[in-house]
Amino acid sequence: MEPAGYLLVGIGGFIGATLRYIVAGMTSKKADIPTGTLAVNIIGTTILSYLTYSHSLQHIYLLNIGILGSFTTFSTFAYESFALLEQQSNWSFLTNIMLNCVCCMLGAGFGQLMANLI
Repeated sequence: MEPAGYLLVGIGGFIGATLRYIVAGMTSKKADIPTGTLAVNIIGTTILSYLTYSHSLQHIYLLNIGILGSFTTFSTFAYESFALLEQQSNWSFLTNIMLNCVCCMLGAGFGQLMANLI
């Protein structure tokens, strides 16, 4: 990667992490499900899928790796899921995992569909 690429990833990471904090904070929690993390993962997956399938690679460092890489958050999803398990909220634990997996796969499919239509 060229030196400018590292700078673009860093700038994008700052933007994406800030957006994640804002969006997750604006999303109200439903029951025990951490809907903020769910929302950013669905949004980020859908946009990343759209950009990938539309072959929009000119901004890969800033958008795909930087912004969307730090906007979506598998580590937080894993931590929050494990915390639900520790709290013995077994139903919420399973629901959170299923919602993240299913909704993000649907988002990826929707992103691909939109890229093919446009």
